[in-house]
Amino acid sequence: MSALFLHAMFGLGGGLGAVLRHWIALRVNHDLPFATLIVNVLGSLLLGLWIGYLGGPVDLGEEERRLVFGFCGGFTTFSSFAYQSLELRRERTIVLAAGNILLSLGLCWFALWLGLVLMR
Repeated sequence: MSALFLHAMFGLGGGLGAVLRHWIALRVNHDLPFATLIVNVLGSLLLGLWIGYLGGPVDLGEEERRLVFGFCGGFTTFSSFAYQSLELRRERTIVLAAGNILLSLGLCWFALWLGLVLMR
């Protein structure tokens, strides 16, 4: 497989993920960063489902790996999560910021695990 094709697969996945993330963010407009939480949890679940469906991380071919991680990387928003957590701390309370961090990490880990379990 050519390197150019593999890069294109990664770019295609990333572009599709970014478009879907933007679409969800436009529909979930709240005072708290729920859109970021939703896409990060969905991205973690999708990654678990995808990897589980393909047979596990070691069985991913290079094309699938680029497409899967490109899509999930474009779809999820760790930098937005970090910024929004900082803004919650600055504009509100450390309790809300810590809650956002703990909820995001806990739900994303759980969603990834659930995706893997569901595909067994």
